[in-house]
Amino acid sequence: MASTEPLLPSEDTSCGGKVKKACNSLLKFLAIVFVVLFALTWLLQFACYKWATLGCSPSKLTDYSYPGGGKNASFNLLPAIHLLAERSPNWYGSAFDVIPSNEASTVAAAPVGTWWQTWGPIFPIYTYEDVANSQTTVVMRRKLLRLGQSHVIQRCDGEGPVIYFTEGMNFFSNRVRKLFHMNQAMSYKIFLNDELVAVAEETQQGFQSITFRGVESRKELASSVLQERHFHGKFDLWLVQNHKKDLILPDYVASATTLLYAFFTLHQDRRKVMSHEHEEHHDNPHFLAAAKRLNASDAEFQAAGSRPEHVTVPIEMPVEMIEPMRNKSDRFV
Repeated sequence: MASTEPLLPSEDTSCGGKVKKACNSLLKFLAIVFVVLFALTWLLQFACYKWATLGCSPSKLTDYSYPGGGKNASFNLLPAIHLLAERSPNWYGSAFDVIPSNEASTVAAAPVGTWWQTWGPIFPIYTYEDVANSQTTVVMRRKLLRLGQSHVIQRCDGEGPVIYFTEGMNFFSNRVRKLFHMNQAMSYKIFLNDELVAVAEETQQGFQSITFRGVESRKELASSVLQERHFHGKFDLWLVQNHKKDLILPDYVASATTLLYAFFTLHQDRRKVMSHEHEEHHDNPHFLAAAKRLNASDAEFQAAGSRPEHVTVPIEMPVEMIEPMRNKSDRFV
């Protein structure tokens, strides 16, 4: 006997069925939008990386002399003692100039290169470009899917070890020390390829600084400190000093890691300025309210025809304005 049931299931035309169908369609649409935005974001990140690293290739650096690299320039790439001087930001990125320095921590010569920070939608790209030939020699970027902060530093010529600057398992202790405002707030590990060779210790209380120490000897290899906050009137100036006997870390490692801290400090400053401006914005209505009450009183007198000569218009002032005035007047009593 043939079945009387339809071959295709009938569409649910109830209110609940329509809502379920609409939700499924919305979820599919949102999933498609997410996939498209995800792909476009990574494409933009790839384009920003390629733009920032133009000229960063071994073929461009064959038999290169690395001008401005100081002693053993092919290994260190940067002077052993140098200053990182903040620049005014441009639309294509922010930068710090590398200026040779000396034991007296003063300017010893003209800038020999520039550290650039190029924007990216996922992470920024950092590159070092020398002044002599506008040649990019070092690139630094963030490594994703790592616990805490992690950056990789590589030479453009493909020589030397790959340097990793990472928090690793220090992530948890770093957060505890930062929460309680301890003197040493953050600690990082420095690897040459897969070998742990040094640690970097940041201080965020008092003078911002980084001290680089060897893992085995615990001796200081290099250091950097925020030396001045008003260089040329408004710029930050960092002093980076590598010890002459340090044959473990190339000099560009301390400079690159200090650059990360320098940009972090600038970011914190901007947040403080924005917070201060927000507080001032909320204080302004006290003055505006008083001005409006004064204008309203003037309007009433004008409507009456004239204003009496000896009439005093009361203005309500907030308490926080009255107390300082009262204290100031007491000094002359």
